[in-house]
Amino acid sequence: WQEFVMGLSLLLRGTMLEKLQWVFSLYDVNRDGEITSEEMQMVVSSVYDIMGKFCSSKIDDTVIKNHVDALFEKLDVDRDGVISFDEFIDTCRK
Repeated sequence: WQEFVMGLSLLLRGTMLEKLQWVFSLYDVNRDGEITSEEMQMVVSSVYDIMGKFCSSKIDDTVIKNHVDALFEKLDVDRDGVISFDEFIDTCRK
């Protein structure tokens, strides 16, 4: 509960950098400082699972892969197959 309240407080009152750090940590599942395609697919899939019946159309693995591919196209600036913290922050700030 305490962690939930702290996260909520950060999202409501934190600086832009703090909010972006929190979002990055959400996608960096193994906490290694990089977001892989697999990590992003896990998170995006989980979000779609949570949305469930509220989705206007059926979401399958192809839709999720296309969504992740589009995000990687924007965020993986150096095209090394992972999104670093710096790439994430710089792209989001733009």
